[in-house]
Amino acid sequence: MIHTRQPIFYQTKKRLAAAVLIVAAAESVVAWSLHTTGFRPDLFILQTLLAIGAGLLWMVQKKPGRRLQLLLFILIPAAAFYGLETFTHNPLEMELSPQVVNLLLFWLFYILLFAVLGNLKRALITGTIIAAIVGIANHYTMEFRGNPILPWDLRSASTAASVMDNFIYKVPASMVFTLLLFLYLCILSEKCMLKAPALRRRAGLAAAAFCLLFAMKTALCTTAFTDRALTFSNLFTQWATYRDNGFAASFIQNTKYLKIDKPDRYSAEAIRQEAQTQKQISQAMAAKPSHTISRANPANPTAADQKQQNTPSALYSGNGETSRNAVSGNALSAQETQADSPNIIVIMNEAFSDLSVLHAFETNEDYMPFIHSLQEGGENTITGNLFVSVVGGNTANTEFEFLTGDSMAFLPSGSVPYQQYISEELPSLASSLQAEGYRTIAMHPYHASGWKRNEVYPLLGFDEAYFKPDFKNPEIIRKYVSDRSSYAKIKELYEGKAEGEKLFVFNVTMQNHSGYSEIFDDFPPTVSLTDMEKPHPATENYLTLIKESDAAFKELTEYFSAQEEPTVILMFGDHQPNDYVAECIASLTGVSQEERSLSESQNRFIVPFVMWANYDIEEQSSLQLSANYLGPLLLKTAGLPLTEWQSYLTRLSETLPVITANTIIDSEGSYIPISAPEDLTNQEAEALKQYQRFQYNHLFDQDNYPEGFFTR
Repeated sequence: MIHTRQPIFYQTKKRLAAAVLIVAAAESVVAWSLHTTGFRPDLFILQTLLAIGAGLLWMVQKKPGRRLQLLLFILIPAAAFYGLETFTHNPLEMELSPQVVNLLLFWLFYILLFAVLGNLKRALITGTIIAAIVGIANHYTMEFRGNPILPWDLRSASTAASVMDNFIYKVPASMVFTLLLFLYLCILSEKCMLKAPALRRRAGLAAAAFCLLFAMKTALCTTAFTDRALTFSNLFTQWATYRDNGFAASFIQNTKYLKIDKPDRYSAEAIRQEAQTQKQISQAMAAKPSHTISRANPANPTAADQKQQNTPSALYSGNGETSRNAVSGNALSAQETQADSPNIIVIMNEAFSDLSVLHAFETNEDYMPFIHSLQEGGENTITGNLFVSVVGGNTANTEFEFLTGDSMAFLPSGSVPYQQYISEELPSLASSLQAEGYRTIAMHPYHASGWKRNEVYPLLGFDEAYFKPDFKNPEIIRKYVSDRSSYAKIKELYEGKAEGEKLFVFNVTMQNHSGYSEIFDDFPPTVSLTDMEKPHPATENYLTLIKESDAAFKELTEYFSAQEEPTVILMFGDHQPNDYVAECIASLTGVSQEERSLSESQNRFIVPFVMWANYDIEEQSSLQLSANYLGPLLLKTAGLPLTEWQSYLTRLSETLPVITANTIIDSEGSYIPISAPEDLTNQEAEALKQYQRFQYNHLFDQDNYPEGFFTR
């Protein structure tokens, strides 16, 4: 018998064509990497050789033996684990214990795939592709948001998808090598033809793998296990948790936060007693005479009055009654306007911030001249710094804090309450105003499904909601509806309302959304940085957008200055922009991100707020508070009644004027990490715990609301 030697490579045209496609695809990634990060001949040559090597490996005809396939069944899941981690950090720097935990998770997952899919080839390829996709997604999530993928992000996948095209996706050289690793793993997997055992044994294998995975999941949600097996866990710095413990273990560990545990000493009866105590405090305070600034010359208060205005404890001084004298040419007497509640317009302006809070910097022109003029002493204006819980994204969390009075401080880092926790009616600023006879309207010139706003707004008490299709022929700046067009909708609603009807409009703008590195022919930057050593086009684009917002807000106030009906307008930002915009300014401090003090790092969470009225209100400036307190301040300024919950928040602001997901600032101005409440005084610590109990009741225990506490 004559034995013919099997060729090393396949001889078919289909196989060759596939090999060419593999090399071409790999080379396109190499080209994009060099295009976005800069050309390096050494990298180009090495990566090209590896791409050609992948094509040659695809053409190899010889199949591995059974023992080698079983070895690959062990090695490929392990390589997939290390490859996934390499997208964001060096996994070899992890301690041994978390590596073992993650490897076990990967092996069990691949075994489950093997049992379900029926052969080794499908299992290895499927598992490897999933690992590669997750690694890529996590890389860009870290780059654009600063946090890894978290379990609750899956509920906001549609929102993330809607803004995916707003970013520039750079492919660093390290990422190219990792992608080539996954390509090699897939090609090796394609050569493994080992089949799973008979159906009955496959079912048993699948059940065993599933049970073991579930056991691992349970263990990873147990502190006793994670304290031994993992090395680090901090909700505040999820990026460090994922770096030290691995993606799979950290992601599974975070699933325990999908359900919020009751705070210490929480019970329905205790909440009712605490609510009754707060009600008695409110009644006692209402019976006392309160300090008010003399209205004889409101533009020139006494020095003592001015000092009190600018302290956190005086945020809500007075009895809530507001004198409304004629301003801006309006012939409105105090008696006439006190009888009427004002229209209330709230603008949460996308990514609106003043980056000078990070460090002073120079530009060719003022990027927010109108806001700056109001901060320097605007008539009938209250201004200050608003501390928020997010930066660079998760807009809906600032929205949540403002509308509800709840704080992200007591919720998992990276969570989005709109997505996770609001599924039934929840008392809010909107429902309070609705109870006072206001027509409550929410507006957002983008997709209705973003952050589930179309589902959440009715639950918060909004009568109507308008989204992108409701803005007819709007002005577009870059590719978003401009602030001017957003405000034009407000004017349209105001002019079309019934006589005597009072409006509450909550407008979330879109003009300044991220994607600042893109170049648009119809949007040339007009604001330029003049004290930087090198150009920063993304920052200059951002500052130009802020100037557009400033001008649009000025036009809106001018419009309402000419209107007869009393109106209050509040504008604030939801968060600062991404690091690639802000860091060039923050770096002027000469201190690296890692070396900045707590107060310096928290400057990234400051946005301005401006409250303006077309009638006489007490001017205040340089206030400092967090978003959960801004709603009660608005109601006080408008002379409207507060719920007991809002009155409680008013008093809490005197003890802890800032509470965010990142930090607490006490009445003395000291910064305390949210992760170190033990640094608070006993009184402050108890106030924080009481707030947490009230919030849990408000957000998670609607069946046990204290009567008349959250609603009137």
